Parts: sequence; C-alpha cells; structure tokens
Amino acid sequence: MEKFNITVPKGIRYIGEWEDFRFNNFPAKCIINKQLPGCGFTEYCLRGPENIILCSPRKMLLKNKKDQHKFDVYLVVNSMETEVEVDKDLSKVNKNTSIDVGLEVDQVSNNSEIYKRLYREIEEYCISRSINGLPCKILVTYDSYRIVKDILEKLDRFYTFYTIVDEFQSILHDSRFKSDTELKFMNYLTQSPTAYFVSATPMMDEYLEMLDEFRDLPYYGLDWSSADPSRIIQPALDVFVMRTVGEKASEVIQKYLSRDFEEIVVLRNGVPTRVVSDEAVLYVNSVNHITSIIKKNNLTPEQCNILCSDTPDNLKKIQRRLGKSFKIGEVPLEDEKPKMFTFCTRTVYLGADFYSKCARSFIFSDSNIDSLAVDISEDLPQILGRQRLLENPWKNSAVFYYRSTANYREMKADDFQKIIKDKQKSTENLLLAYNTTLDSVKFDLAKKYQLSAKSDVYKYDYVAVNKIQTRDGKIILKPVSNQLVLVNEIRAFRIQQIDYKDRFTVFSTVHNTLTRDDIVNQEVSEFLGIYTGLTTIYDKLKLLCEYGLSQDAIQIVLGQISDSDEIKSYYLSITPERLKALGYNVTRIKRELGIVIFSQNILESNIYSKFKEGDKIPLFEIKQKLDNIYKSINYDKVAKAKDLENYFNIKESSARVEINGVKKIVKIYNILSRKG
Repeated sequence: MEKFNITVPKGIRYIGEWEDFRFNNFPAKCIINKQLPGCGFTEYCLRGPENIILCSPRKMLLKNKKDQHKFDVYLVVNSMETEVEVDKDLSKVNKNTSIDVGLEVDQVSNNSEIYKRLYREIEEYCISRSINGLPCKILVTYDSYRIVKDILEKLDRFYTFYTIVDEFQSILHDSRFKSDTELKFMNYLTQSPTAYFVSATPMMDEYLEMLDEFRDLPYYGLDWSSADPSRIIQPALDVFVMRTVGEKASEVIQKYLSRDFEEIVVLRNGVPTRVVSDEAVLYVNSVNHITSIIKKNNLTPEQCNILCSDTPDNLKKIQRRLGKSFKIGEVPLEDEKPKMFTFCTRTVYLGADFYSKCARSFIFSDSNIDSLAVDISEDLPQILGRQRLLENPWKNSAVFYYRSTANYREMKADDFQKIIKDKQKSTENLLLAYNTTLDSVKFDLAKKYQLSAKSDVYKYDYVAVNKIQTRDGKIILKPVSNQLVLVNEIRAFRIQQIDYKDRFTVFSTVHNTLTRDDIVNQEVSEFLGIYTGLTTIYDKLKLLCEYGLSQDAIQIVLGQISDSDEIKSYYLSITPERLKALGYNVTRIKRELGIVIFSQNILESNIYSKFKEGDKIPLFEIKQKLDNIYKSINYDKVAKAKDLENYFNIKESSARVEINGVKKIVKIYNILSRKG
C-alpha cells in the first residue's frame, strides 16, 4: 500500500474553506484518512460543487444529514431495507436465528414499485438540480447502493458522480452482522468508476493489508498539524476502572439527577461566563443494558433519548421493559434542546452530529461482553468527535470507564490461531466441493452454504455466498471466502486479549491512541507496567507508596484501581508514611483502622455457643443466627443454613411451626453431634 501525506494549508479549519480541495485531485479509487474528526469533510461532500453519492453504513446518520440539508439532498428511502442490529451481542445469537437482515439483491427488482418510485424521484431530483445549476447529492446506505447505481446508469448520469464511502471501516466491523451484504457492496464498487473510502479513524494498516479490496489502493492522509499544530487539540480523557457498566452508569445519572453538575468558567466575547453541564451522553453499546440502567434509575421518556438500531426487536425490548411511552429516538438537530440523558449504541458512534452547548460524554466498555467492548483505537476517536460545537467547553473531553478482560475469558494466541486455521481449512474444503460438483447440483449446494452462513454466523468456516442478478433477471449464487469476517475476528481477539488484558495495556493503548507523550502519561504507563506484574498486597502497596509518583500521576493511577480494591482503601485511609511504618502488613493496617480481623477459632466458638446437640431448629432461624454471628466477627460471607453442616452431623426433617401467628410446615435441622 503506497501512502501519501497532504498538508492542509494554514488557516484552514474545515475542508469547505480549502479552495484547492477537489476529488478530481485524487486517484479515482483511493483511501482518504481525514485524520481529524469534525473537520467538515461530509459537509463539503454535501455543499461542494461535485455530484456526490454519499454512502453511509447507518440509516439514522443519513436521516440526520437529510434533516440538516432539507431540499438540497435526496435521501434514498427503501422500505425493503431493514436496519441492522450492530448493537447485538453475537455471543448470544441463537444458532437458528439469522442476523443477515440486509437488503437482498433480488428483493427490489427493476419492475417493482419501489424501484419505479426511486427511478422517478431520482430522475426528477437530478433534472431539477441541473436546471438550477446545482450539483446533485444523493444519500444512500451501503445496502441500497446497487439500486442508485443501476438507476443513474439508465439515466446516463452515473459517470458524472463521485462515490464517497463514508466511515468505510464499518465494512469490516459490520461484516459479522450483515453476512454477505458487505461483500455485495464491495463488488458493486468495483463496477463504479470512482470510490473514495473515507474515515477519520480508518482500519489499522495491518487489517487493510489483509484484504484484497484495500491492499493495493493508494492511501492519502490529511496532515493538519505540520502547517498549524494548534489545529490539533488533544482530547482530555479521564480513564477509570469499573466493576460493572450498570453500577458506574447509575452513579453518573444519580449525580445529574441530584443536580450535582460539573461547571466551568469560560471567556465568551471577553466576558467570564459560567457554564454548567446539565446534559450527559452515555455510550453503552447494548439495548439490554440501556433499558436496565433507565429502569434502575426510574428515568422518564422526557429525561432520556435512546439512539440505537431502529429495528422491531429493539423497539420491542425497549417497550417491554420500560413501557409504551418509550421510543427509539433521533439525533437532535442544532436548534433542538437535547434531553438530560442521551444513550448511544454503536449505531451513532459513526458520523452523528451533536450540537449541545454543555453535554459531557461518558463511555462504558466491558471487554468481557462482546457488544460492550469499545475498540480503543477506532471507536474512542469516533466518539470523541461527536460533539460539534466549539462553544461546548467539554467538546474535546470525555470520561472512559472500562473493565479489563477477566481470567476466565483469556485465550492463548496459539489456541486462537488454531481456530482460525481450522476454519480456513474448512472454507477451502467447502469451496473445493462446490467447484468440483456437478453443475446441476451447484445452485442447491450454494443455497445450503448461504443458509449456514446466516444461521451459524461464520462459526465453523468463512464461506459466504454472493448473490448476483444478471441483466435477464437470472439469479447466480457464487460461494466465496469472506475475508472480512476473518479479519474482523482477528480484530476482536486483539481488542479483548491484548488491548484489555490488564490496566497497564488499557492505559497504554488509550495513551498511544489519543494523547501526546507528555511526562505524566509516561510516568503512569511506566508505573502500571510494573504494578500490573505484582501479585501481593505487600508489593503493590510498597510500590504505590515508594515509587515517587507526582500528584497528577497518583490521581490517574488511583482511577485505574477499583473502588472495591482494599489496596486503594488502605492508601486513601492512611498516609503513605504510616503505611510504610506499618511495614505494609495487612494485619497491622487493619488493626490501625479498627477493623476486626476474622478468626476461624472465634467463628467456631460462637457457633458452638449458639447451637447445641439435640437442637431442632427451622432452617430460616439457623440462617438468621448464623448471619448475626458472621456480622459480629466481621466474617465476609453470606449466611446459609447449610453452613451448619460444616460443624455438626445433621438430620433433616419437617415440622409445623408458628410464623407471625400462622402455622406452617417448614424444614428443620436436627443437630445430632459435633463433627471432628
């Protein structure tokens, strides 16, 4: 892949201000890394002088652009196209449930009413724009691109358009959700005279090199810093570890509900002005989690906006759990007041424009749940680019809560490579079987492969089926190897097993992706690299107290340690000097804090004093007595009647006892004798 840097002239903040920028200055097919989210690239496409087909992966985003530009653009509305649930957790997809809900090529035939309507409307739009000397701007999803291409070819206008593939990295990311739809789209692009693959966070080079569709394309990166370094504003990302998404999201919400808003004083027109953040945007890529969070915090439809894939299944989930008054929302326009809470799934990570003057962004990532794992290298920059208004003092900042990969989700690289190789071998065998079978059997065999790809979601192989409609209306099924899914699996492994391996790797990946090599971040990275490798409380406390971290660095480090971690509790409760004097000994530290240290001897003594041989006690009473004992000696365990079997030989029976004035038959334990 040949790479080129293009220096953006000084004084240019938005692409529309760059007089020399034109698509005909680039090769007809190439990758353009705009580098800077919010640089106005899409706006230039919709306001510039060229005829543009703007292809987007999300209908919601296209509708948002249509609402912003009203009559200047034509939005392709295709009722046969179904929104894809990119916020679905694939690990929970039923084997018999198809998730390939993208548009099938034969669903909209050239004789259908949908096609005739689109033909008529596109023709009228193009004529009207030409008469008025205005360029044509057609907005279309990847799924419906074939129809636009076909219609414009019939109108003899297709070769006057530039095809812009916006947020093209989603071709890779969505491949597991949309099965063969992305392959079809790429196939149609090969027939297009132009194809500009655009993103502010393109797929990493290693992935592009793996794919035939991108490997040989020239790569142009827009350089915003060389001519004017001040144009690059480094985002301020506060990074904190969390136990669960629901717990931390609720903390954020309750703070807003109690009107404990963050505030800042900024200069506006030379006048100090107090700005209060009374709006929060929460990025949680799971409709299930969002509904749970809303329900737990008793939020009303007036308080929250849910932005997710507009599918019947998602709407059903929302209304079943929250009530009929809750709906799937829309991205607010610039003149609309956002609600206090906006919940966003991956549907709006790409390209959504938020025009809040005061909203703060909160990002939640749990690498142990497939749908909730935020790609630090690609998703974070996209999310940080959603707030568009410069007057929002929190535009370039966010709070990132994460949970690193648990031990039970760990997978060795060798084990993963074996899985990949086995699936590749199966793919080769299946394609060989198809190519060598009788022609009369090929169609039926391809149909079987297609069903397998949809139902098994590429669990056992990478065979996809391209569905091609010839000019005479004949359907041809062509099995191929879906490399997009293969690369997507490699990417998913990297996210879970490498980027989120531990606190050190998370912080380092965030640091390398978003920030400069400043002294504080280097200090924190070096510390976490050592801290993560330690295994004992003694060693970790000693390092924390004696490493010599700066005050700024210690605050960041403490953010990477869970609130439930006793190391953090000890450090915040006792001075480092005193911890050192106590020799970092947990027993001495607890004694210093007045914590009663649990003793097995004390536990047994209490149990034998409260329970005697010959006792006949209902199970609920045993549980209550044990609970009182545990609490009295600081024994951190949930009491169960069955615990008594550790100390006594028991015979279980039942008896009629009176509970709150009502006689009931309950289970009782007959204590026969002590054990041991």
